[in-house]
Amino acid sequence: MKPLRLWPQRLVGQVTLVLMLAVALEFIGSSLLFERSRLYPDLENQTRRVAEQLVTAETLLEDASPDERAARAAVMSTRITQLSWSVLPTLVDGGRDAEEEFREEFLEAEPGLRGRDLRLRADIDHAVPRDTHLKVALKLRDGSWMALNTRIHVAPWAVLLSGVGSAFTLGLGVIVAAALVLRNLSRPLRALAEAADKVGKGAQVRIAESGAGDLKLVAKAFNAMQDRIAGLLNTRTEALAAVGHDLRTPLARLRLRAGFVTDPDAREALEADVDEMTSMLDSLLAYLGGQEDPEPRRRTDLAAIAMTLVNDAADAERPASYAGLDHLPVLARPLSVKRAISNIVENALHYGGDAALTLTREGDTAVLAIEDNGPGIPEAEMVHVLQPFHRLDSARTRNTAGLGLGLTIVQQILQRESGTLVLRNRPQGGLRVEIRLPAL
Repeated sequence: MKPLRLWPQRLVGQVTLVLMLAVALEFIGSSLLFERSRLYPDLENQTRRVAEQLVTAETLLEDASPDERAARAAVMSTRITQLSWSVLPTLVDGGRDAEEEFREEFLEAEPGLRGRDLRLRADIDHAVPRDTHLKVALKLRDGSWMALNTRIHVAPWAVLLSGVGSAFTLGLGVIVAAALVLRNLSRPLRALAEAADKVGKGAQVRIAESGAGDLKLVAKAFNAMQDRIAGLLNTRTEALAAVGHDLRTPLARLRLRAGFVTDPDAREALEADVDEMTSMLDSLLAYLGGQEDPEPRRRTDLAAIAMTLVNDAADAERPASYAGLDHLPVLARPLSVKRAISNIVENALHYGGDAALTLTREGDTAVLAIEDNGPGIPEAEMVHVLQPFHRLDSARTRNTAGLGLGLTIVQQILQRESGTLVLRNRPQGGLRVEIRLPAL
């Protein structure tokens, strides 16, 4: 038998419970405010009530003998209203506007008091709330006097407070109840968001299947999706390895057979075609398999890689130069970084005719700039050159080699290394490409 759970396990149940708590809190708060407003009615009703008490007390004292009146007045007294009887008057009428307003209210509420000797004194407390200490003296038929002392609690804010307080209570109730639920929901949702961000960057993360029932299903589906994606990536990697091996074998045979061609021009053309096909195959395999790089990160000297590539270009009698720091360590995959820089240098040499490498440090960032004197890239094409298989029209016209994956592979590598790629045209002509990596 499953244990009884008071807290709902699904989001619908939890939201419903939040609404129920909010309604309950609103009902309780409104009831309390309503009862408070009943305790403090408005000035007119309180004045009428005092007038009724005065007439009732007069009737009871008139029916009693003079010896019993003082005792009967004490019995009729309450915590708020005190009654007393005396032979001589004990109160002098105030005669102010406040007393006259109360007199009019008394006479309107009890017309039988008209023509009677009625004396009033109203002392208003200027503190908040503004209470009125009201003293009333009425002359009885036999010439004696009865006195009534009471306090009128004026609360003009009671009605307003009832509405505002009710809304405040409802809002506070919803916030508190929602906070209780969101505290339970936020942890698995935050873990899911962080895991999704890491997965988007190529990592494989599993999340705990906890929280509300619906979130458990989401976490379970997320983990299952990752397993399927990992399986697809593994299958793709194995297929790429097989395709790469199967295609490189006939290319190697073609290169070997090209060596037996006696015509130098034909042999050179065949070897160039084989080299182009090999380069295109390497680019395609590098792009498709870029997310699965088994090379570990380690401390790498970015200056050494840049100088090595410049020396290789110089050995091939191609115009390349280096300037900048002699050493600048970064934490990266050295072969991947070298491939990225090599792609940009090759583009600069091929399209710009030369390549000038400059290495600097800007705070915690290593900046390797590669500049050339070529035609640059049209501003309208800056957004598109990083897309896979995109080639500029000028490159197509010249029938240049490549699949349009060079910059795409560079961007892919730098994203794995937490770096960025910046392209901009130089004012004097040519293109400036910046590789930015976190420096050690």
